[in-house]
Amino acid sequence: MSSLTKAALICGSGSMIILVSILINLPFAVQIFLLLTGLAVSVYGVFLLVKMVVYPVEKSSEAPTEQAPVPAPKKKKRPTSTL
Repeated sequence: MSSLTKAALICGSGSMIILVSILINLPFAVQIFLLLTGLAVSVYGVFLLVKMVVYPVEKSSEAPTEQAPVPAPKKKKRPTSTL
């Protein structure tokens, strides 16, 4: 899994924690705890995204190899009419 996918999943899971804490009727202390936990997880995900933008990873090790172009298969000619 790429680092972008991981960071996006972390942000999304933090948002889901916040959403669940709001939608489910829980005691006040549990709601506050879930809100703060969701906020912390979301902030960590945003931190990972910002870190990827500020310090981009060079992809020199993943240089694409040149491949010979594959010719398209030729279509058979069919009769234009069945009559």
